[in-house]
Amino acid sequence: MSKRLIKKINTQDDEIVIDIIRKSLWYWFWSITLAIVLLILPFFLIYPLFLQGWWGAMVFFVVLAISLILIYRIYRIYHYTALIITTKRLIDMEQTGFLNNSSSVILYGKIQDVNYKSHGLLQTIFKIGDINISFVNDKSSFIELDSIKYPSMVVSKIIRARESYFEAKRQTAGQEAIKLLEKIKRKLGEDRFNQLVSN
Repeated sequence: MSKRLIKKINTQDDEIVIDIIRKSLWYWFWSITLAIVLLILPFFLIYPLFLQGWWGAMVFFVVLAISLILIYRIYRIYHYTALIITTKRLIDMEQTGFLNNSSSVILYGKIQDVNYKSHGLLQTIFKIGDINISFVNDKSSFIELDSIKYPSMVVSKIIRARESYFEAKRQTAGQEAIKLLEKIKRKLGEDRFNQLVSN
């Protein structure tokens, strides 16, 4: 898992990152193809470009620089755009450019429904789909994650993490209730406590 990405989310003391979900590389197919073409093209044209003098060399280096910047941009957006599943919440991080990023925290108690859908033949073949997360008491707003690899597995992970979170909360509440009853029992005495419980 990406340590730099986990550092950005500021996990709580007892919070564990279960998984980091990123968009499928198929989502980036055309951008990566363009970047590779721009990277290779100047080397194919190196001889005619350099025959043109200084402006040919300038074109060579400008196209090369543009392709490297595009590759770096794709890498940053791919790396820092993710859904992070933890034991306490979901964090939707989005990098939209070199300096623009946003983060949304989705508490498990606020989740109404998690589902996915695949469109068309290619998404079905490559097991890619879009995941939708809707919220309790707010049908108008939802989070959509596009082009996720193995969406059914991701939905199952989110549902399992949510169920584990609620189970842990129930256990904690049960333990606190037992401690409270033990305090009451100590203060009242065992006979008085048993009389209250039996009535």
